[in-house]
Amino acid sequence: MKQWPRALTIHIQPYYSLYVFLFVLFLIGVIFGSMMVSSLNFLQQQDLFFFVEQYFHSMSEQPTGSYLAVFWDALWTHGKYITFLFLFGLSFVGLPVVWFLLFVKGVVIGFTVGFLVNQLSWQGFLLSVMSIAPQNLLIVPAYLIIAASSMVFTIHVLRILFVKHQSSNTISDVSVFYIRSYIVALMLVGVGSVLETFVSSNMLEWIVSSL
Repeated sequence: MKQWPRALTIHIQPYYSLYVFLFVLFLIGVIFGSMMVSSLNFLQQQDLFFFVEQYFHSMSEQPTGSYLAVFWDALWTHGKYITFLFLFGLSFVGLPVVWFLLFVKGVVIGFTVGFLVNQLSWQGFLLSVMSIAPQNLLIVPAYLIIAASSMVFTIHVLRILFVKHQSSNTISDVSVFYIRSYIVALMLVGVGSVLETFVSSNMLEWIVSSL
């Protein structure tokens, strides 16, 4: 197990620029999503807020014994997204899809936070910080790790296939690295799902009941 962080560090250190690129791409998605809120007309905002209110109402009536169901639902949702990123990253032509999925994740977060702030002012900001931020502090890095690893994997495979004298790695080496990165991302998603189940959901219920 101790070899995993070292292996990841060795492969990631030369590719900080990839992480910067992916983080900027994600951040652009967040900004774009928040700007989409202002493009909604009044009726669209009211209709959407009605569904948000219904969701809050269902959360407040959720029985405490359903934590396991909430956890598995969160784990399935985020794990499936990570798996899609992993699979698309196996091929060079799938990299644009990886970038697009990361951008979409940013759009969803930006739109959600922007809409809550737009409709509920400071209460919406508090709701975003307490119920959206905790799990995403781990889930977003998981997305960045698997997206960057897919780019590193593709770069190494291309070097192995076309410029063999510039690569000391084999396809087996980079495949093991990519799989390890995928498992690390899944572990982060698992912990993030626990936070979403036991921290974010409880904070959401508390905030909704106090509104």
